Amino acid sequence: MSGDSYRVLSSVEETNGAIGFVDATVPPGGGPIAHTHERTDESFFLISGTVAFLDEEENFTAEAGSFIHVPRGRVHRFMNIGDEDARIALIFNPAGMEQLFLFGGDLPAPGGKPVVWGAERFAEALEKTAALDIDAVMRPDLEVRFRPERN
Repeated sequence: MSGDSYRVLSSVEETNGAIGFVDATVPPGGGPIAHTHERTDESFFLISGTVAFLDEEENFTAEAGSFIHVPRGRVHRFMNIGDEDARIALIFNPAGMEQLFLFGGDLPAPGGKPVVWGAERFAEALEKTAALDIDAVMRPDLEVRFRPERN
């Protein structure tokens, strides 16, 4: 997603649906577009880097060591505003959302630039994984709420 790399560490099958746990590496400028999860809470632990967040109407900046919890139904988005890759642990409760990264993503091309995802590419990934009932609604119409301040 926007050149991000997502490694699924635990999935719906491994936790009997309890949690999905994902290790994300997000390059400068990377991150998903505004979206919601109607049935899933999403939590973030920022391992390294500086990331701008949108949670409903609130914009804020998180540094390494920050924990952010976004309850289901809330519009959210994040973007790496630093100069180095950011690492984020993503926790989905209940599990299932991580399936998007397993089955809807792009394989990395050795030596190539990561594929940047826009609203159309997110829609393609959700269509590709429709049978999995991924709990994500992309909200490009709400991108205007996101006002990151780059470092």
